[in-house]
Amino acid sequence: MDTMKRVNELVEERNMSLYRLAKTCDIPYSTLKNTIKRNGQLTVDTIERICQGLGIPKYEFFMERKDPPVPQIRRLTRNESEGVCRSTR
Repeated sequence: MDTMKRVNELVEERNMSLYRLAKTCDIPYSTLKNTIKRNGQLTVDTIERICQGLGIPKYEFFMERKDPPVPQIRRLTRNESEGVCRSTR
């Protein structure tokens, strides 16, 4: 799991900046910026601090975010639409 990607998702969901997250969680801002710059991963201690600061359980941090499926919409044929109109009368 890309921990910084997850942090960015959490920050975006809450309309926060990384700087604000760092201050809220009592983490040096440089820790987050350097991790991004190096494409690195966060330590367990840092993840725990983020979870405490955001008020979420650790398991929620590691949950994969899944967007709800987008329903498929199709146009009815003329015959199908006429059948619908008749059945509702």
